[in-house]
Amino acid sequence: MTDAQDEPVALPAVRVGAADREIAVRRLHIAVTEGRLDVLELDRRLVQAYSARTSAELVAVTADLPTSNEPVELRTKSGSRDKRGQWIVPTELIAECGSGSIIFDFTQALCPHNEIALHASVGSGTIKLIVPRGWRADVDRVRTKSGSVSNRATEPPLPGAPVLRVDGKVGSGSISVRYPRRPRRSFLGWLLRRPRPA
Repeated sequence: MTDAQDEPVALPAVRVGAADREIAVRRLHIAVTEGRLDVLELDRRLVQAYSARTSAELVAVTADLPTSNEPVELRTKSGSRDKRGQWIVPTELIAECGSGSIIFDFTQALCPHNEIALHASVGSGTIKLIVPRGWRADVDRVRTKSGSVSNRATEPPLPGAPVLRVDGKVGSGSISVRYPRRPRRSFLGWLLRRPRPA
């Protein structure tokens, strides 16, 4: 007989929350846009995702989808580059900009990480970072010569929201962080003095 203390202790199943389900659902939708899943398979997996009670059940829904964490690299000398729409954010981003412009728009991106590192190098160009409300941005480690670094994403961060940490150097150009612009009111809404959409 084996001693009871030698037997492995079964860990309790960890229950998933709404945020966990949302990440899984967005990964499924991105997989459809990439051609990895068809609509019928998406429907089947959405049912599994919304009915999953534990993290093991939820992980199984996206287990066969790629989770590449290769850095996203945007480089330009005098042109413009951008990363927008639905995309999966890795833990590391690289942006090198001579006299052109680079935009990273995280508004519709899926970010399964708590922290993202962005390594930036700017000559006389511009790097713009658009982050969702609730995210936090840290630009304190960026070195500047005659250029500028501005962070307008200064609202209190939401618990568990990602942190974007930017490091690198700026010559005579700029790095800016901001939230997406709020939708405009229609002319009728302006006439009726309705509040601006959130």
